[in-house]
Amino acid sequence: MRTLNLILILVLAAGTALAEPVVVKNGAEPAHGVKQIEMEELWRVGGADDEENFFGLVTLAEMGPDGLVYVMDVQLCQVFVYDEEGTLVKTLFRQGDGPGEIRQPRDMVIMPDGSVGLVQEFPGKIVRVDADGNPLPSIEPRLGDAADGGFVAMNMAEQRGGTFLIASVEIKPGDTPASQNRVLYLSTLNDEHRVNEPLITMNAHWDFTNFTYREVENLPAFIWSSAVGPDGRIYSSAERNAYRINVWAPDLTLERVIEREYTTVKRTADSTAWLRGLLEAAFAQVPFPVELELSDTEPDINWLNRGVQVDGAGNLWILPSDGTVDQPEGVFATYDVFTPDGKFDHQVQAVCEGDGTEDGIFILGEDRAMVIKGYVDATATMFGGGGAAVEEEGEEADPMEMIYYRIVR
Repeated sequence: MRTLNLILILVLAAGTALAEPVVVKNGAEPAHGVKQIEMEELWRVGGADDEENFFGLVTLAEMGPDGLVYVMDVQLCQVFVYDEEGTLVKTLFRQGDGPGEIRQPRDMVIMPDGSVGLVQEFPGKIVRVDADGNPLPSIEPRLGDAADGGFVAMNMAEQRGGTFLIASVEIKPGDTPASQNRVLYLSTLNDEHRVNEPLITMNAHWDFTNFTYREVENLPAFIWSSAVGPDGRIYSSAERNAYRINVWAPDLTLERVIEREYTTVKRTADSTAWLRGLLEAAFAQVPFPVELELSDTEPDINWLNRGVQVDGAGNLWILPSDGTVDQPEGVFATYDVFTPDGKFDHQVQAVCEGDGTEDGIFILGEDRAMVIKGYVDATATMFGGGGAAVEEEGEEADPMEMIYYRIVR
């Protein structure tokens, strides 16, 4: 009997050990140093010299399963679709409240069947159209029972490799008058588009009689720094000031935690002023005073400029907060590249037109990328900010421009 009990204990212990995620600890330096990659321009659209194409606020580019490039314009409420040669194939969506129409989109999700969804922040839903632009039923994800009251604000959605990832905020009345309880969460949707058990949650309480907006509570890393790999694995920065990426398998088991030695960057006065201006503009119309409580450090992983991306081969590209500042001449940004098993393999200096502090770069497939010039200001404007160029120069910013590249390895 004693022997049997010992065997049972060992089996249970082994099962517990197997349930624990593998922690991959990396040092501050990559195994294979720094590599510069040249970006061969294939085509560009927009900009001051393009008299035929005009864009509002372009904040996202993705490659669909059909090999076409989908570009989301949040101001025009449209998606522009281009082929490999840069020819405009079609436009999808329009502004409005009817079927296939949307206001203030926040993100874009491309389905395996070729349909496209735009994430509407409030009321939170995913407005969908088929590949020809015909309206499809919207998706309205929600935690818990709709009878509980409250409403949802959505931030992001991505479907890849059979995994449908979303980040949303569930908002319900608080326990006291003029207050709200908020649950910010990262989760997946099942085949019926119902919300599965959240992978990450964070709670925030808003008291409008004495309102303090705390950055660390309301701008968590996972809302912005999450991605899905080609095999359906989920990658997310769960903590603001920890260079740590959680990796969930397609069955939603936390299978790996990737860490890298990193020194948190202290926020500069200019960076603090920029964020304060963005938030003040966002709250400018509320009928009560708002106090802002901002962190004195930058998040370890860049939150605004797509800090977590996964290429077509399953390699993880991380843009740390110092990856866009003080770069060598001609370098757009420096990325940390991890192998699919979480090893810090090398750093990539992307040599192309643009500035990582102002523009955005999107990795498309295995060897394509798109630079969106003016991306940072466009995204800030989407959330209520005025844009640095407008505020500092007192004049309009340059027209937005997209440059499509082949990555030369």
